Amino acid sequence: MTLAMLQIGAGISAMLVRGQIAYAVPPVIDTLGGGSLGPVPWLVIVAAVMLAIGHVVLTYTRFGRYVYMVGGNREAAEYSGVNVRAIIAAVMVISALCSGIAGMLGVAHFGSAQQNEFDNYLLDSISAVVVGGTSLFGGQGGIPNTIVGLFVLGVLNNGLDHINIDSFLKVLIRGLILLAALIINVYAQRLRAAAPLA
Repeated sequence: MTLAMLQIGAGISAMLVRGQIAYAVPPVIDTLGGGSLGPVPWLVIVAAVMLAIGHVVLTYTRFGRYVYMVGGNREAAEYSGVNVRAIIAAVMVISALCSGIAGMLGVAHFGSAQQNEFDNYLLDSISAVVVGGTSLFGGQGGIPNTIVGLFVLGVLNNGLDHINIDSFLKVLIRGLILLAALIINVYAQRLRAAAPLA
């Protein structure tokens, strides 16, 4: 379903823009994307607010606990009386809303919008979450872990940009690091699953 909607969204975008680049950005979005509040860019403020809201919701609300329950064991959550379909639908809607906000701010920051402008960020976003230690199998993770993953990837990308190596090699290195994080993630999950049996 996710991959299908990705293709549908890309198709709608292609039909709307017809390969053209749009430069007209609403003033409010332009301010948030390129302006600042004193020395602090609005992009940083918006990101901090969104991360703080996500952390509070996931850590201190019933909805957040249900999200972890559904991610950890969908059947157990359903037997416990959690409306699993509603939780999954809510998470998808929230994800789409956050993606839309990020897309608008990204367009404002770069000053233009084109069809495939942010395709590369899809893998980066997944990498940040995985490198931060969030389990691919659900039930483990959180906003602080994701922030750590973002910083790790940011330092890595900046470091690779400052090293005189082939640009294609940078992509390979980032892929290898993501693969290592995935392997560690899988083995950590197996260790957690085996721990109660010991």
